[in-house]
Amino acid sequence: MNTQNTMEKALRYAEELTMKEALGELTPELKEIAASKAQASHKGWLAGKAEKGYVYGPTTNDDPAAGPLTNCNMVAWDELDEETRQANVANAEAVIKLMQTELGARFVSFTDLVRKLAVGIHDEWCRDRLAKGWKWGPVTDKANKVHRDLLPFEDLLADPALAGDCDYDVNTAKEFLISLITEADIFPAVSIWASTTAFSTKKRIFAPVKRRG
Repeated sequence: MNTQNTMEKALRYAEELTMKEALGELTPELKEIAASKAQASHKGWLAGKAEKGYVYGPTTNDDPAAGPLTNCNMVAWDELDEETRQANVANAEAVIKLMQTELGARFVSFTDLVRKLAVGIHDEWCRDRLAKGWKWGPVTDKANKVHRDLLPFEDLLADPALAGDCDYDVNTAKEFLISLITEADIFPAVSIWASTTAFSTKKRIFAPVKRRG
């Protein structure tokens, strides 16, 4: 990775996000749904990480050769720091906002919709981080508000070392698409979309993935 070129790309991306129109507000009812699903997603993420041998640690270690697998978010929802809880709820709200836009615009396939939602989730997460004073850096450092993922979604996918960081956005999009079909009375656009595709919630089970830091 060329750090100078990547830094310039991160700065351009930050400028684009600043100029991009923010997503609209949700109704109180949809906000409640988003908050509930954010908590459920965290609970599923904890179970998935525990199955892989992760335990709580003040820093994240994904390399078994370097010691026990640890993650600082391996705690109950109420024990997460406020910023992390807010970020997870914001991600859930972003999914619903993006789905309203995409499903109201035109028919899209499941694959296309997941990709659009994943990009949107990533953009909203980056916008939130930048607004709170975070900046890009080659190594994530929460104490100094530096994160390696503050780059365009496509750039992360193109880098073998960072492509796995996109799993959170993709799996969140899939998970919410599946779960919101059950909210037909509140979010009818999802059921209408599902009825016009060959989509079935029984085809696959998608495990929630937590964004690092």
